[in-house]
Amino acid sequence: MAKKKTQIRHAEIVGQFGARLRELRHSRSMTQAELARHSRITASYVGRMESGGAAPGIDLVGRLAEALGNSIHDLLPADASPDTEAVLREEAKKLADQLISGADRETLLMLCPLLARLGESPTRKR
Repeated sequence: MAKKKTQIRHAEIVGQFGARLRELRHSRSMTQAELARHSRITASYVGRMESGGAAPGIDLVGRLAEALGNSIHDLLPADASPDTEAVLREEAKKLADQLISGADRETLLMLCPLLARLGESPTRKR
């Protein structure tokens, strides 16, 4: 007789962690496979975490944060919604500073017109 698999119900924070993990992975343009390779786990486990189906241990959270270039704190869900304008502004500033500080000439030549164009956006608040 086949055993019936029981579905584990994780706390809400596990789903929030998964959403934050996916958000940071996407912001780095990483695939689940790339994150898995850098974190020394399987891509299917990354998918399970992102969907809220797996709760990682603290050592894995540390490896995920390192692979994403973030702190453990950045991976943990905030009490407030992570997509508030202030949080997004701070994240954009941090990413821009990292990009600019390590950019070569070609990257800067590409980035300057893009930033100028974004500054001219008709949806931008004036």
